Amino acid sequence: MSNSWDKYFSHYSDWDDSHCFNIRLELKFEEKIKSLGYVEYVDSDDLFMLDNKFSNKTLPKSKTYTKNKHEIKLSFEVPYDWSIDTDWEDKALVLLGLSEEWVIDSSVEDN
Repeated sequence: MSNSWDKYFSHYSDWDDSHCFNIRLELKFEEKIKSLGYVEYVDSDDLFMLDNKFSNKTLPKSKTYTKNKHEIKLSFEVPYDWSIDTDWEDKALVLLGLSEEWVIDSSVEDN
């Protein structure tokens, strides 16, 4: 099964390290997010293996989400040309496979 972010990362290749694309989603869609391949981010300080060693394989780099009592947050790298296209955020959501219905808001912010 492909993951929701596959189209996004295959569509763009040159990344803007000074910005990130943050998406806030309604908490009630957490199961939908999980079905797209995301896993909840767990602080590595809380992850102890049986032999008391940490495993870097436990946390996928940018395919995780965080949540609080009210919302889910996803964050992605942005391509260099994000600011040129006025519809970039809408196109990015489609490439990520995220339904507009789930999204509270999205924005590109400084890192």
